[in-house]
Amino acid sequence: MEHSPWRDGAASELVAFIGGRVIIARPSALWENADARDGGALLKKAIADLNATKGLDFAIVGGDLFARADPVSLDKAKALLSELRMPYYVVLGEYDGPAPAAKTPGSDPAMPVGVSRSTIMWAFQGHGFSSAEGYWVQEVLPGLVVVGLDTVVPGGRGGHVSMPQLAWLDRVLKAHAGKAVIVAGHHSLVPLHPLDEGAAWGHMVVDNAAAVREVLERHANVVMVLSAHHHFAEGRVSGRIVYVAAPSVSVWPLAFQLIRLTPKEVGPMWVPLGDDDLSRRAQERLLASKEYRGVFPPGEDGDTACVRLFGVKKTEVYPLPAIRP
Repeated sequence: MEHSPWRDGAASELVAFIGGRVIIARPSALWENADARDGGALLKKAIADLNATKGLDFAIVGGDLFARADPVSLDKAKALLSELRMPYYVVLGEYDGPAPAAKTPGSDPAMPVGVSRSTIMWAFQGHGFSSAEGYWVQEVLPGLVVVGLDTVVPGGRGGHVSMPQLAWLDRVLKAHAGKAVIVAGHHSLVPLHPLDEGAAWGHMVVDNAAAVREVLERHANVVMVLSAHHHFAEGRVSGRIVYVAAPSVSVWPLAFQLIRLTPKEVGPMWVPLGDDDLSRRAQERLLASKEYRGVFPPGEDGDTACVRLFGVKKTEVYPLPAIRP
């Protein structure tokens, strides 16, 4: 008999989600509040931890593998991910290709010109991608399907899902009506923090999120939506769907996420990767970040609020509010 918790109502799946800002790059590259000299080592540790995790069915990489996607970094990322002993699937982030126009102060000016999005997609063919498109669908287990969305606006930080992609999404969900579906994309489809509603963090959520959610809500088989652009662990239930955001491997709290999925609930838990020294440096970078620390009030209370947002919600359980396939 095929294994499918969505048919027997008892078993569970364990999914790993490696969130945004993974950062593979040449040493000394500083990008936003992540340091690339740590990124490769942290991803390597994450892969070792995942390989040692019993019952792990598959992994999803949530985008932004690179500080800048140059050929050396691409080869390094491919080599590291090839060590995973379970299937893995990749969605694109805004730095997975030509970097956004606004460069971060302190970034390495000697970094080579980035490779194209197409190069990255072809490099990861078979890991979600199966054509020249940035979006894909894969039945990862009997009765369980993952849909990878391309939410990236090339050259920008914000997200958007194109009309052709929306039409494709509707068709794919209809074609898999008897199976449970996880949707993964780099940018969120729902606001996860009050700042998402304003200019400071408006780029965290795709600009046509309501239209995307309307397509998802037509299909009762959509279980969960994963995103990585926020770099913190958060989640909410909207309509019939659980929306979950993952922390970053190279931004405080230096973690990947394990998600236990049953027909009744979603249980994400992030797993730390850094030792005391790495964690201290990552927290210092976070508190020096204009984009993240700068949106909180000055002073010790603001520091505490920023650190808590990124590093406190380690585990949570979200009920699935509808009967699934």
